[in-house]
Amino acid sequence: MRIIVSTVKGGLEDSVNQHFGRTPTFTIVDVENGEITNVQVVQNPGYSQPRGAGVTAAQFCIDQRADAVIAGQFGPNSAGVLQAAGIRMVSAPVTMTVREAVEAFLRGELTQAVFGPEGGRGRGHGMGRGGG
Repeated sequence: MRIIVSTVKGGLEDSVNQHFGRTPTFTIVDVENGEITNVQVVQNPGYSQPRGAGVTAAQFCIDQRADAVIAGQFGPNSAGVLQAAGIRMVSAPVTMTVREAVEAFLRGELTQAVFGPEGGRGRGHGMGRGGG
């Protein structure tokens, strides 16, 4: 099983990052028979994109053959791509390390995904020019 976790610096001792699409790095964790067998840290190809970061990050996870993705929350665009690909999404508190999150997921303790706005700038994603 391959689990990809949103992280800032990466590695098993890093914390889970709140954001999926705009996370700086992904920690890729391979698990066999309930044991972590391989860990690698890679840059998120969508991190610095002005638009479409979530979709690019989701496509990266598909290309890496992820079975599950762990992040604090997922935007609607990335969630749609991951769901269409059959990749399981689960959310973990940002206070958890990658190791703790992966182990909790394997024990069946992390089962739900939290969905937030894509881009994290509120509903309109605009510059707030309403005349109000």
